[in-house]
Amino acid sequence: MTRMCESEAPPQDQTPLVLKFTPGYQTLSLYPHAPLFIVECVKGGIFMLTHRSLALLAALPFAAAAQPVEPTLFVAHYHGGGATVASFIINADGTLTQADNEPSGIWSDSIAISPDGSTLCVGNPAGTSDGLSTSDYAYLFNINSDSTLSQIGSVVIPESPLAMTWLDNDTIAILNSDLSNSIINTYDVDLEVPTLTLVDTEATGGFATNFANDRSRSVLFTQDSFSNTIFRYAYDDAGNLSASGSVSQGSYALDVTLSADSRFLYSAGGISSDRNKVTGYAVNEASNPVPLMALPGSPYISAGNSPANIAIMPAGDYLFVGHGTDATVRGFAIDNEDGSLTPTSAFYDVGGQGSIGDMTTYQDLLFVTDDWLDSSSDDRGVLVFQIDAAGNMTQVGPKYDTGTPRPEGDLVVWAPGAPDCIADTNGDGMLSPADFSAWVAAFNAMAPKCDQNNDGACSPADFSAWVANYNAGC
Repeated sequence: MTRMCESEAPPQDQTPLVLKFTPGYQTLSLYPHAPLFIVECVKGGIFMLTHRSLALLAALPFAAAAQPVEPTLFVAHYHGGGATVASFIINADGTLTQADNEPSGIWSDSIAISPDGSTLCVGNPAGTSDGLSTSDYAYLFNINSDSTLSQIGSVVIPESPLAMTWLDNDTIAILNSDLSNSIINTYDVDLEVPTLTLVDTEATGGFATNFANDRSRSVLFTQDSFSNTIFRYAYDDAGNLSASGSVSQGSYALDVTLSADSRFLYSAGGISSDRNKVTGYAVNEASNPVPLMALPGSPYISAGNSPANIAIMPAGDYLFVGHGTDATVRGFAIDNEDGSLTPTSAFYDVGGQGSIGDMTTYQDLLFVTDDWLDSSSDDRGVLVFQIDAAGNMTQVGPKYDTGTPRPEGDLVVWAPGAPDCIADTNGDGMLSPADFSAWVAAFNAMAPKCDQNNDGACSPADFSAWVANYNAGC
């Protein structure tokens, strides 16, 4: 049976139109500026706007940021003469096409992308070079569907933001590193102004420099390079933190990195403990007071000098270590059952000491930045390697110039993926009339969940696509 909905015309102050449904249906806010919408509530909770309503929608302006349609690599430049964040589209054959290179202040280092892929934050540990004595800047960007960036603005944060990670689409954790007592600050993010509102603060008690974020368990790992300790913090939906255990090891704990399935965590030993250690752990459940358990045979010996960077293939079969002193990249096979490491013959010499900026992975590709401090663009850029089933490295294309000196900041990838149930716009795991309300909110905010036809934009066509997706079920 079809149920008709009563509709009220919007007041003259352009507040959203309110639709009042018959008993059993909720009240929804619809689009501003529309004179009258006729909505049919079809049996089973399927909603359809009339043709007249869609025509009115088509007249509304749209200017939304959205997650990139293509997989995209982002590179931060730690450069005092004018830092930038470069973006590269990752082509199907592994080659890179530069999409953008946006100014980001000076000395950009840490990068984090929101889980929905719509927003990028970059932190600048600039010391006093930015005119701030005890603070630094963070810059926020909208990420557009074509992988370009649009700056939203900058905010002042505590000094030395060497790491950051989004806890969810509205909350970010920023690590303000200090030699004796680093601080984790969590913030509620408002992109309209923009502002970061402090939610919580936790002192690590040591020199922490990076994060590993396990969103599946709502826990955050960081480390103290001086006490050789890895710390775990639990966080809630609001961004409140609570310390939840630590483990100590026999070497530095640099670049703590989780496997894609969050079963294992690895750290690099740097110049400590004979300059050749990589330590591995099994990750315990958040309820276990002991956060990590050492893997069989850990620590593992690398043939390179001073392990500094770790990158793990998404399939979980191979791990690659970048070294500071000899600037080599070397491979290890990961045992799928127990996470233990076995050296492979995979090897690449990037260049001079300290040349490796960062490393990351996407599908079967490994990305490495060469930040060699030479004025020639031929001596800096992004190296791409395809990793085959045996763990061998084959370079793909040339060294890609990033357009700005010192590409030694974070290297991160946004990998778009279709949601399991795209019509479930409120993310509660089921289809219901509430998803219509959530889609309307996404449309009004020009949020990524509005894009129901995956064309990289938020437009009236997405309403028809949402109806089709809803009717198709999940």
